[in-house]
Amino acid sequence: MKRSLFIPLVFLFFLSVLFAGTDLQFAELGDLHLENGQSILDFRAGYRIYGSIDPDSSNIILYPSWFGGTSEHIGALIRIHAFIDTARFAVLAFDAPGNGVSTSPSNSRFQPGAAFPGISIADMAAAARLLLKKLHIDRLYAIVGGSMGGMQAFEFITAYPDMAAKAVIYVATPQTTAYDLLRWEAARRTIELGRTYAIPESEYMLPLQITQALNGKSPAFFACEMPREEVPDFLTSYEEYRPGNFSADNFYCQSGAIIRHDISRHQGGDLKKTAAGIRSRLLLIVNKQDHLVAPWPAIDFAGISGAKLLVLDNNRGHLGITYEIGKVRKTIDRFLRQRQTHAK
Repeated sequence: MKRSLFIPLVFLFFLSVLFAGTDLQFAELGDLHLENGQSILDFRAGYRIYGSIDPDSSNIILYPSWFGGTSEHIGALIRIHAFIDTARFAVLAFDAPGNGVSTSPSNSRFQPGAAFPGISIADMAAAARLLLKKLHIDRLYAIVGGSMGGMQAFEFITAYPDMAAKAVIYVATPQTTAYDLLRWEAARRTIELGRTYAIPESEYMLPLQITQALNGKSPAFFACEMPREEVPDFLTSYEEYRPGNFSADNFYCQSGAIIRHDISRHQGGDLKKTAAGIRSRLLLIVNKQDHLVAPWPAIDFAGISGAKLLVLDNNRGHLGITYEIGKVRKTIDRFLRQRQTHAK
């Protein structure tokens, strides 16, 4: 073997061995410059790798975390539901800024708590791009994301059109609706009220957690499928506040990013122009009864972008993906396995 070929192949082999584990790893990325002109100082990105990278690095899937989610949660989804075939693909699970693993209000050394700058979904996508550069990954087989992770995927394929050949985006939106904005704003004002009057975090976050759980499924589920007798047990399950990594400050940070989300902002709000610049092949999956992320913008976007679209209609709402996991998994697997060497 020629020496000029030997060094890159050894390097790729080293990467495949390094990335084969599922332990949490961190990349030090320096200051992360934000859209608003501010910076997250000394940004540290968490990530995990599920599966092994092929020698030519052609099987890498980027998977950003959802709202309050972590790379560990993504691993659980993959393990429990075989969501992505890690015998075929290497999944790079990325901890989005503000989730309590990567640099966040809860763990920042220089900008803790309310001092943490406001971030956007675009900033999350930029952080993921920096991580890929740090890991010497120049091309993705696909990006997969759900909920806020799907918003990151929308932003990523818009901002970096040559990076991912495919994108699988589920229960997410290219642009927050008025309903989404109002609901998130109400939640953030509750946190602001708690801060203003020094109310213990556990007292104001418990009602927010209950509201999140209610929005996670449809009203029809709670009205028609949940017996009235189960309500006390449901409420009891929220009597003890267990924030884990996701404190009120982190909730406030990531919800602010969702409020600012709009991939058409550089095209004057024109999603048709935005769609024209996307080169990745798209699969969009929504649930008509999603009350946490309104499904209609994604449905409309599928029509103007030529994306493949799977529309679910079940009472589990935002959580309806796992309720129909067999159908969803089959659709995703078929889409990912379709042979393709270039983006559209």
